[in-house]
Amino acid sequence: MISGRALRYFDTVAQCRSLRQAAAQLHIAPTAISRQIDLLEHQLGAPLIERGPNGISLTAAGELLAAQAQRTLRDLERVQEHIADLKGLRTGRVSLQVAEGVVAGLLAPALAKMGQRYPHLSFDIGIASASQMVEALRRGDADIGLSFFMPRHDDIVPFASAELHHHAVIAPNHPLASATEVSLHTLAEHRLILPDESYGVRQALEHAAHQAGVALAPTFKTASLETQKALALNGAGVLVLPPMAVARECQLGQLVSIPLSPLELEAARVDLCVYRHRQRSFATEACLSLLASALQTLQSPSS
Repeated sequence: MISGRALRYFDTVAQCRSLRQAAAQLHIAPTAISRQIDLLEHQLGAPLIERGPNGISLTAAGELLAAQAQRTLRDLERVQEHIADLKGLRTGRVSLQVAEGVVAGLLAPALAKMGQRYPHLSFDIGIASASQMVEALRRGDADIGLSFFMPRHDDIVPFASAELHHHAVIAPNHPLASATEVSLHTLAEHRLILPDESYGVRQALEHAAHQAGVALAPTFKTASLETQKALALNGAGVLVLPPMAVARECQLGQLVSIPLSPLELEAARVDLCVYRHRQRSFATEACLSLLASALQTLQSPSS
């Protein structure tokens, strides 16, 4: 039977690709890791790693084990969290996959408040597209997904949702800065900064443009929100985002947020989702509750 310690040691080596780095990360001697990997190889009847001049590489068997190891370790951690829940302890770790656009205005304030309320909880936060979140929830790599326009699936349950309107976001000296509303036809006349087609926001924008008979050809295409904002701050083009994603920059006068015509572009649906077939720990339930409350606060006629 494979021990949890051996699996954890192997997983660390698989990520670091170095016995020395893995040992430093685990605060143990490299020989202790070698012994556990030797034991794994004996139990599985196959070599798992190969040592070379450029470090460690995984064999085919090692790749198979590495793919399973993180999920198994996370499942074991969830069991420990549920046992802690039974004891009344307020501990645990929550893994979240989120859209970058919800971090500043929604996620960060909510998690800061949660950290004050439950100081023994910890959080793993990853940035992903909606489709990537679905797979992470199914694999068990994420407990919670928070994104715009999450695809609908029977096994992905929306715990809470809200609607936010998209705005055109530009530098203060941009020709559109004095407008009170921007149509898709007007938008198409300017240089655009948009994410790629795998993102729900881009898909909704393209659908609306098609309905309006408008072709949108972005000058800059990037999934990085920080890159999008940096381009807009330098006057390179127009972003399309909910105002909360650029609230700080607008408050400082660095960017201007102009509503898009609500008759042309539907509101952005923000979904807080979980995987239907996984029992939720106290930590996950508490996080869901706080994020759902934050979503309700954000949703207003002026959003």
